Amino acid sequence: MKRHRNLLAWSMVAIFASPWGAVAEEGEVITPLSDNPAPSANLTLDQQIQMIDVEILLLKAELAQKNQQVSQVGVYLSELKALLPIESLSSQMQDRVARLQAYYDSAQLTTLPSTTGFRFNARKMLALLPMTGPYSQAGQAVYQGLQDAFHDMPMPYDLDVLDTNIYDSMFEAWEWVRLYQPSFIFGPLQKAHVAELKTLDLHTPVLAFNELQETEARDALRALAPSSMADSVTSLVRYLQNSHARRIVVLTDGDDKSEALVKRFKETLAPEDDSVFPVKIVEVTKIESHVDEALERALHAQQSQGRKGWLQHTIAHSLVFEERPRQDVDVVVSFLPYRLAMQVSPLLEYYHLNALAHYWLPSDLPPADQLMTSLPYWQSTSAILPSYYAAQVQKKQSSTAADSGVGIFYALGQLAAKAVVNLTQENVHVMRSELGDLSMDSEQHFHFYPDVYWLDTGVFERLTP
Repeated sequence: MKRHRNLLAWSMVAIFASPWGAVAEEGEVITPLSDNPAPSANLTLDQQIQMIDVEILLLKAELAQKNQQVSQVGVYLSELKALLPIESLSSQMQDRVARLQAYYDSAQLTTLPSTTGFRFNARKMLALLPMTGPYSQAGQAVYQGLQDAFHDMPMPYDLDVLDTNIYDSMFEAWEWVRLYQPSFIFGPLQKAHVAELKTLDLHTPVLAFNELQETEARDALRALAPSSMADSVTSLVRYLQNSHARRIVVLTDGDDKSEALVKRFKETLAPEDDSVFPVKIVEVTKIESHVDEALERALHAQQSQGRKGWLQHTIAHSLVFEERPRQDVDVVVSFLPYRLAMQVSPLLEYYHLNALAHYWLPSDLPPADQLMTSLPYWQSTSAILPSYYAAQVQKKQSSTAADSGVGIFYALGQLAAKAVVNLTQENVHVMRSELGDLSMDSEQHFHFYPDVYWLDTGVFERLTP
């Protein structure tokens, strides 16, 4: 597909290269790409190809408008905005975009929202997965899991697949998907593809294999993600509430994933503000270079150093001193990589704060063998971990067999097939699987809630029943 686009662009350069336009067979003059001919002659070949892509999208959108295909106008506008900033286009093209946008916005206001939502329909199923390229091993495993699960059912289902790796974006792939007219879609797998799909006006139910932002109940898009940030934070808040935690210090390393967890944590705690005993974040501390320095700041240990210095100076006598950190904290929550998180509890012990609970929700899950190797160095830490990941760690504790992780994707495919059949069509709300317990809420959103595991000098035990 990528190669074909380049060939198309090369062939069309001959048509659009002239700043004065070209004459069609019937004597009709083709409008030039720019309303300012002189600069267009100085465009590089790549820029000319981009302008051709813009013109093609505009023509498609205008044709969709003529045919009153409102959703397709929105799709083409989204593609156009992803291709180039609108302000970089010629004034003529900007006017065309503005007219299309005005039409789309007006049509959206007068169009009733879809109420079909997420419904499983096996009539013509399609999987959007990377079957070639760097993610092919995972994509093929998911597809095989889907196929095997469907073929083992009392009424076997057929499932076609589209290789997403041959397209530059989901916008391009969706052109073909729209022509195929599937009744249900599994995928995509990569997070960027899921984000692109979310911007499209979907009328086909989609079960994606990566996390997405919150969707409305009527939306046709759902996600099946064993390592969901939202589910992990929800579980953490529940555990804190059950342990009657009240005042919390949060540690972050400033990484994007860590900051996203902090943001989500604050949002999840916000509804608790009106409760009788709300869980409060008293401080969020960023680790600049060393964990000990950050924890010292968070616990106000330096302030006791200052008080000691003042008193020693006042009485003109040296004092025997022991740091006294703040005593108004119940829990330390760390959203950190494992190499930083494993230092937190030993430092709490150094400050004689052994009674403080330390909850670790990884900002990035390390390979299971790395966590397994580090277990002897952890102290008194409650880790929030996905069930499938904890099973990998426990397996590596008892065996040295290599695990490529492909088995997880195969299991994900199998579970996806069973979930859409059982959870969406029968009166079932929880399914047990090797990836953990999968539940579905009243709005048909799927959840994998992780468990708490106790990490202490080699011990790795599940705390939640």
